[in-house]
Amino acid sequence: MIRTATVNDKAALREIWSAAFGDDRSYADFVIENCLSLGSVLYHPEGMSCLTLFPLVLHRKGKNPLKGSYVYGVATHPDKQKRGYSSLLLYHASKLAKFLVLYPATEPLRSFYLKRGFTIPLRIPAPIQRPLPTLSDSSNNANISESKTLSTDLLFSAYQEDALRQKSVFLWSEQLFDFAYRECAFRGGHANKDHFCYPDEDHTWVCKPFVSGEKTHPFVEGLARFHGWFPGVQHTPPLFYLPLD
Repeated sequence: MIRTATVNDKAALREIWSAAFGDDRSYADFVIENCLSLGSVLYHPEGMSCLTLFPLVLHRKGKNPLKGSYVYGVATHPDKQKRGYSSLLLYHASKLAKFLVLYPATEPLRSFYLKRGFTIPLRIPAPIQRPLPTLSDSSNNANISESKTLSTDLLFSAYQEDALRQKSVFLWSEQLFDFAYRECAFRGGHANKDHFCYPDEDHTWVCKPFVSGEKTHPFVEGLARFHGWFPGVQHTPPLFYLPLD
């Protein structure tokens, strides 16, 4: 039976997260703590399966903002996988919000979500990959030093101002933007005036833009599922900065 998780479920959720994604306990603890405090965690105890819904708002020029959710951390313990529990959670989640947004990181995941009603495309500025610096790389050291002087208030203001200039855009709250920043820092990353950067397994920096900047970014595709029909969304894919992954 699906229910909303509480802090009493923290240990079970951490076990599911670590087993499903292979993350260590410290990162799983950090993530689960924020999922419970900033979002709504749907939990199927028998299926050892969970997902988090983070609040997200769609802004469109000339229309009222539309409130929905970002789907984060869809996870089933390996002992219970391929029994339909994730699909059941997604179906339940689809009845709770005007829209659901997610970012499938692989082609098999994209196919999985397409089959479950996530058929509306959205544009995500593609991350920029850069080689990890050496200790003597003064330019990168300067960027990291700069990040320590940038407050999240200033970064969020730049993000919000840029986003609201767009024709159609999904916008994080300041609390979720701050979580994205802290999650980046937890991975050993840093922020500058227009990117969150963190090291990945391929020994490169992955830098996610959160403002449009002067250059045109290439895009990767996210997916959304809307509860109802909303004119313009199907024909003009909204923009979405900083998907959580």
